[in-house]
Amino acid sequence: MIRYSYGMLGLGLAVLAGCASNSSEPATEPVAPRASASSAIPASGLGPQQLAPGECGLFLWSKTDSSKFIFFSRATSGQALFKYQDNSLNLQQVSAGGTIFGQFNTEQGYQTTDGQSVALTFESGARMDGGQRIDNGLITVTDAEGWRTKLPVLGIRACLPE
Repeated sequence: MIRYSYGMLGLGLAVLAGCASNSSEPATEPVAPRASASSAIPASGLGPQQLAPGECGLFLWSKTDSSKFIFFSRATSGQALFKYQDNSLNLQQVSAGGTIFGQFNTEQGYQTTDGQSVALTFESGARMDGGQRIDNGLITVTDAEGWRTKLPVLGIRACLPE
């Protein structure tokens, strides 16, 4: 009984494969992605960023290549600097939500001058002297045509004492 079932299954699959290959309809090609996700990681990161005494900043690195410092924002500035595909983008904050994380929010939305939107979400991590770690962060870039690129990040929120 078992041999007969496997034989019928094999015959059925062969018939289906034959029918699929004799179709008169042209095969559709899969849509190729616009760019690989790794192309979103810049060859070099942002340069050093300075904080004034009493000021706090958000510093994020690519989780894929932690040597790349790719995002910086000063608390309460409403702006950020983002290194994406070897371009340094100036971002304007357009939304904030989630939970309060020092002088930042765990969900932030930004806009570029060329129509891209950048969403940042993250989870707070362990506290440290002068700040706190950022774990499981994600930057989602949506271009003007609706294509999305997701970049996992990690980092810190740090404040310079007065």
